[in-house]
Amino acid sequence: MKFLFWIILIFLVLSYGMKLFMRYGLPWLLGRFMKKQQEKFNRGYDQRQDTQQQRREGDVEINVPSAKARKKDTGFGEYIEFEDVDDQT
Repeated sequence: MKFLFWIILIFLVLSYGMKLFMRYGLPWLLGRFMKKQQEKFNRGYDQRQDTQQQRREGDVEINVPSAKARKKDTGFGEYIEFEDVDDQT
Protein backbone atom coordinates (compact mmCIF):
# COMPACT_ATOMS: atom_id res chain seq x y z
CA MET A 1 0.00 0.00 0.00
CA LYS A 2 2.87 2.33 0.82
CA PHE A 3 4.42 1.64 -2.59
CA LEU A 4 1.21 2.59 -4.44
CA PHE A 5 0.96 5.81 -2.42
CA TRP A 6 4.53 6.81 -3.46
CA ILE A 7 3.82 6.06 -7.14
CA ILE A 8 0.68 8.22 -7.06
CA LEU A 9 2.54 11.00 -5.23
CA ILE A 10 5.43 10.96 -7.73
CA PHE A 11 2.97 10.99 -10.63
CA LEU A 12 1.13 14.00 -9.19
CA VAL A 13 4.36 15.92 -8.53
CA LEU A 14 5.67 15.21 -12.03
CA SER A 15 2.41 16.15 -13.71
CA TYR A 16 2.21 19.40 -11.72
CA GLY A 17 5.86 20.15 -12.54
CA MET A 18 5.21 19.51 -16.22
CA LYS A 19 2.20 21.80 -16.10
CA LEU A 20 4.31 24.60 -14.58
CA PHE A 21 7.06 24.05 -17.14
CA MET A 22 4.61 24.22 -20.05
CA ARG A 23 3.07 27.37 -18.66
CA TYR A 24 6.21 29.33 -17.69
CA GLY A 25 9.35 27.53 -18.84
CA LEU A 26 8.48 26.75 -22.44
CA PRO A 27 7.40 30.31 -23.39
CA TRP A 28 10.60 31.64 -21.80
CA LEU A 29 12.75 29.16 -23.76
CA LEU A 30 10.95 29.90 -27.03
CA GLY A 31 11.26 33.66 -26.49
CA ARG A 32 14.97 33.31 -25.83
CA PHE A 33 15.39 31.18 -28.96
CA MET A 34 13.50 33.72 -31.09
CA LYS A 35 15.65 36.60 -29.80
CA LYS A 36 18.82 34.72 -30.69
CA GLN A 37 17.54 33.96 -34.17
CA GLN A 38 16.58 37.61 -34.72
CA GLU A 39 20.02 38.78 -33.59
CA LYS A 40 21.67 36.25 -35.88
CA PHE A 41 19.57 37.41 -38.83
CA ASN A 42 20.20 41.09 -38.09
CA ARG A 43 23.97 40.52 -37.85
CA GLY A 44 23.97 38.90 -41.30
CA TYR A 45 21.74 41.62 -42.74
CA ASP A 46 23.91 44.41 -41.28
CA GLN A 47 27.09 42.83 -42.68
CA ARG A 48 25.54 42.56 -46.13
CA GLN A 49 24.36 46.17 -45.95
CA ASP A 50 27.86 47.36 -44.92
CA THR A 51 29.46 45.78 -47.99
CA GLN A 52 26.89 47.37 -50.26
CA GLN A 53 27.43 50.83 -48.75
CA GLN A 54 31.20 50.70 -49.29
CA ARG A 55 30.71 51.09 -53.04
CA ARG A 56 29.81 54.55 -54.22
CA GLU A 57 26.65 55.09 -56.18
CA GLY A 58 27.25 54.83 -59.91
CA ASP A 59 30.32 52.59 -59.64
CA VAL A 60 30.27 49.70 -62.08
CA GLU A 61 31.83 46.36 -61.23
CA ILE A 62 32.54 43.86 -63.98
CA ASN A 63 33.22 40.26 -63.02
CA VAL A 64 35.14 38.43 -65.74
CA PRO A 65 35.14 34.65 -65.45
CA SER A 66 38.51 32.93 -65.35
CA ALA A 67 39.93 31.03 -68.34
CA LYS A 68 38.99 27.71 -66.74
CA ALA A 69 35.35 28.75 -66.45
CA ARG A 70 35.23 29.89 -70.08
CA LYS A 71 36.78 26.68 -71.44
CA LYS A 72 34.20 24.71 -73.38
CA ASP A 73 33.89 21.03 -72.60
CA THR A 74 34.25 19.32 -75.98
CA GLY A 75 34.19 15.77 -74.61
CA PHE A 76 30.53 15.96 -73.64
CA GLY A 77 29.04 14.70 -76.89
CA GLU A 78 27.85 15.96 -80.21
CA TYR A 79 24.94 18.18 -81.09
CA ILE A 80 22.20 16.62 -83.20
CA GLU A 81 19.67 18.83 -84.88
CA PHE A 82 16.23 17.32 -85.35
CA GLU A 83 12.77 18.34 -86.38
CA ASP A 84 9.45 17.38 -84.87
CA VAL A 85 7.27 15.44 -87.29
CA ASP A 86 3.51 15.40 -86.83
CA ASP A 87 2.08 11.94 -87.44
CA GLN A 88 -1.44 12.41 -88.66
CA THR A 89 -2.81 9.05 -89.69
